[in-house]
Amino acid sequence: MENKSHALAAGLFVVFVSALLVALAVWLTRDTRQLRSYELAGQVNLSGLQPQANVRYQGVPVGKVTGIRLDPQTRGQVLVRIAVDELAPISATTFATLAYQGVTGLAFIQLDDSVPADGT
Repeated sequence: MENKSHALAAGLFVVFVSALLVALAVWLTRDTRQLRSYELAGQVNLSGLQPQANVRYQGVPVGKVTGIRLDPQTRGQVLVRIAVDELAPISATTFATLAYQGVTGLAFIQLDDSVPADGT
């Protein structure tokens, strides 16, 4: 009878530790930023771009790609939906390009502004 109680205690301990690890993983990977959605449209080749790819503003990570699809109303046009941090300085002059990361070649959306950094 004593062996069964030890086995039950060990089983409960394993279940408890597993639940703690899952809760810790969820807590560490949560994203609490307020995001604003934008939709990019264009007749471009998006090879290598995947949902959940990074969106960077002048090299700084500010969001993620949330969806990629073909435009049902315009032949050959691709629609890319991105979610960007509300604090990112997106303006009417901001434009997007497809960029690739160094050695890995992972594609991401690069946002830049056409206004020079010095404001002139």
